[in-house]
Amino acid sequence: MTPTSKIYAPNVYLFAFHLCNAIESEWNSPVESASLWQKCDEILQTKLAVSTKFNDSYLHKKEEPVGFRVNLINKQVVGNRKSLPFDKEISVENQQIPVKGFAQPLRIDDSYALGLKIFVPEKVNGIKTPAVDVSIFKEFNPDNCLLPDFVQSYFGQTLLLTAWLSVEQNQAARADSQFLQALGKQCLEKLISGQNQPDFYRKGELFGSPILEYGNPNQPDSYCHIIIWFFNSPTTDEIWDETRYSDFMDLFLYRNKIIRAYHDSRKLYAVTREEYKQIEQDIDKTFKYLQRDQPQQRQSKGAGLKEEELKYLETQMIEMPPRAVKYARMLIDLEFRQNTIAINAQNYQDKLNQISLDIKAAKKYNDSDANLSFLETFSKETCPQFQRQIQADLGYFKHGSGLLDQATEAIRAIVAIEEAYRDAKLEVTIQAVGFGLGVAGVVAGSAPYLIKQDPPNQIVALPLPFLKGGINSFALVLLISIGAGVVVWGVVMLSANSKNLLGKFKNLLTRNKQFPPS
Repeated sequence: MTPTSKIYAPNVYLFAFHLCNAIESEWNSPVESASLWQKCDEILQTKLAVSTKFNDSYLHKKEEPVGFRVNLINKQVVGNRKSLPFDKEISVENQQIPVKGFAQPLRIDDSYALGLKIFVPEKVNGIKTPAVDVSIFKEFNPDNCLLPDFVQSYFGQTLLLTAWLSVEQNQAARADSQFLQALGKQCLEKLISGQNQPDFYRKGELFGSPILEYGNPNQPDSYCHIIIWFFNSPTTDEIWDETRYSDFMDLFLYRNKIIRAYHDSRKLYAVTREEYKQIEQDIDKTFKYLQRDQPQQRQSKGAGLKEEELKYLETQMIEMPPRAVKYARMLIDLEFRQNTIAINAQNYQDKLNQISLDIKAAKKYNDSDANLSFLETFSKETCPQFQRQIQADLGYFKHGSGLLDQATEAIRAIVAIEEAYRDAKLEVTIQAVGFGLGVAGVVAGSAPYLIKQDPPNQIVALPLPFLKGGINSFALVLLISIGAGVVVWGVVMLSANSKNLLGKFKNLLTRNKQFPPS
């Protein structure tokens, strides 16, 4: 341990956010909205081993108070306080160090918010507490109980660490630009056990003091948002009051809603992309299936679609509309995430503007103290990047809806043409049979006038070698009428299919031209 590894009055703030009322369209909506309070109780009793219990007895048991921002703590139970306090002592370097904290449950609009603070006070009974080694952060987070894997809040969380720098540390920071980043890394390594430490993201200054941020919002699989804020100016301590704490609760809520929406959009992107690829493959497969026979071959065969092809197309007509609805819902879900980002980005920026106005209204801080560029980077750079990415995804995937619509219309047209073709063939057949029967009837009625019928059923001799004994006159009339009907039926069918015969003849000529003379 070196003097530069000691910090004064360290604090850890947990800002965790959960969905209040889940709706069916939410992606992986949680089942139990009260789990955030249960996790808080586990952290206090099981992990931190404090005597205070965080259970329903401290919350409003009946209906929650009405309002946009509501403190859910029952003030009558906790001595008219706004939060549930707790304290304990820990031993560090053979010294008893007092540790205090509080838990505050809130409902902000449609979300539950948990504010949990664990800290070493600056003074106890008017006496300044000693500086402590950064290893104390391990005592604030036993078994990584403050990390997302344990808290499991729906919208995510932010951990904020604050500590005062000593004179020696301020001097070291001025001499070495990497000193504070190295100190921040020490704090992070003590806070988090194991290999789940988030990567360094960026650094800056806020309210006159240096600040470090960890966790890249573009990496959803390993995202863990942690901020380490080293106080080295009385101005920072003066601005960072109860009001600013409440403002940061709102800021981190909007921020985590945006991050959650973007991470959900990446999952939706993967699912929608696979569906889009499958749509393209299935449409190509459908039309390639129909193109197995060339149009000339179909024409030469004098037939439209085969029965199995028609059934296949009818099946596609039934399956495609529900699939189009499913795909449209995927795009709606993407647009929902895009709108969520836009709304909360505006809320985030509005809150920053309000904070800036409040600081400037005090008229005792300089411009650098009111500079919120470190926080504004998220709303002015990160959020627009998220929105552009989702907009690009939507622009690409919307072609899938068009493909499904066009394919459905094309298949419907093919089926309609085939049905019309089959109806026409059936009509021609009926007409041919009708003509044949009509002619057969006429011939049968006229035959008695051509064939002598006296006496009836006489044997008529025919000049045919295989009918030496002749044929009965009635049978002869019947054969003549049937033959006439068949001839007329054949003539009608031949006339109706003359186009197909011409097509066959042309194809035959084309094939003959392709062969050289022998």
